[in-house]
Amino acid sequence: MPTYDAADRRPIPPGWTVALSFFCLTLVVAAPAVAYHDEYVAPISEIPLTSPNIIGARSLGMGGVGLAIVDDASALATNPAALARLRRMELAGGLAFRGSGRTGSAFGGDIDTRVTTTDISSLRFAYPFPTFRGSLVVGLSIDQVYDLAADFLVSYEDSIGWNEPTGDTTSVFMEGPWGQTEDFLTSGGIYSLTFGVAFDASESVSLGAAVSYLYGNYTADFLYTADDVEGLSDGYDSYSLRVESESDVTGLRFRMGTLLYLTESLSAGLVVETPTILRFSGYATELGCTVGPDGWESGDTYYFEDDIGLPFSFGAGIAWNPTDLVAVGFDYHYANWSEMTYEGQIFAGERSERERTYAATSDLRVGVEVTMPNLPLRLRGGYMTRPVAYQGLDIDQDRAYYTLGAGILVDTVFTIDVAWIAGVSERSGADFDFDERIKDSALVVEAAYHF
Repeated sequence: MPTYDAADRRPIPPGWTVALSFFCLTLVVAAPAVAYHDEYVAPISEIPLTSPNIIGARSLGMGGVGLAIVDDASALATNPAALARLRRMELAGGLAFRGSGRTGSAFGGDIDTRVTTTDISSLRFAYPFPTFRGSLVVGLSIDQVYDLAADFLVSYEDSIGWNEPTGDTTSVFMEGPWGQTEDFLTSGGIYSLTFGVAFDASESVSLGAAVSYLYGNYTADFLYTADDVEGLSDGYDSYSLRVESESDVTGLRFRMGTLLYLTESLSAGLVVETPTILRFSGYATELGCTVGPDGWESGDTYYFEDDIGLPFSFGAGIAWNPTDLVAVGFDYHYANWSEMTYEGQIFAGERSERERTYAATSDLRVGVEVTMPNLPLRLRGGYMTRPVAYQGLDIDQDRAYYTLGAGILVDTVFTIDVAWIAGVSERSGADFDFDERIKDSALVVEAAYHF
């Protein structure tokens, strides 16, 4: 295990996950001091921006499809060109209940955490202007794009090294098993305020565009402790490192889409989302200390302002209505996450390193909706793959979700839509004798009134 001298220390502004990761990997402490793992088991190096929330209860209930099949104001977040389908004013809102459970082990220690959140998932308004032919529709929405809440806690015993004091100015390097705990807790979310417009360019083509102002907050609290449970050191009883950060998030996003009516029962949607720059700005505090006869404590507070750039993303979808009572959708989404950019004080490393850490993903989604004859009820189901972009761990079971949903029409002007989604992924890391199983689920309820 490496040890460090105080002269090697350099200021590293934490606050965002990448910065926190780099900080934890390169933190130096005044000698003599306890040394620790070159890396942590906690997923502090993973950027939670590669899997945005799926917007719209109808879309979510159908496996996330929406590029060609969406027919409400949630088109602002999927395919803005589909706004042109609206013929009446729409006012809608929704709630999301999300949960994520993590189980597994590391160095023989158990992992078992769960975090749940309840948030307003969306508020939407769309207005179709009267036209002699075709359609012209504008819309405004607020949607939760990312839920950043996560919880990771593991305790284990593993070997670390430290400089054991032997005199006023001398020490000897020692190594042995200490009891260790890692606790990584995050919270917050990112919302989008979106304005969009769509129109019929011809009888078979609709075009649309949307611009989103992204805003929100992100809080991270990482605590690492090591205790001399075997009584191997006379100079130190324990060591701890705590890094807390809180940041505001802002950014802009542009989306362009088209909707093609190929036949009376077949349509196709295409969407391009331009690169998005998200700025994280705020303050972070680090505190490191040892307990014992030769113990010490140090702390610093940093202001940081870092930018993370998300890459181009592309989507294509098909909607098929074989009968008036059945709708089938298929969507494909692609993004190359290795093209993410990092600006500011993050010290993210060279481009080749990022390309090794993140990979391109292709999401496949399929869904079906059946309208019950003589009943104001629609039943939905679907399946989607959402591959994990982060390649810092071995993917044993890639992420995939099953979905169910239903829609009820009340008095021809009021609709209630419910969607449920659940999925599982498994990862492992041989260096830490590590494995984890993550179960995600969400329940989204939306109501819409059509004037």
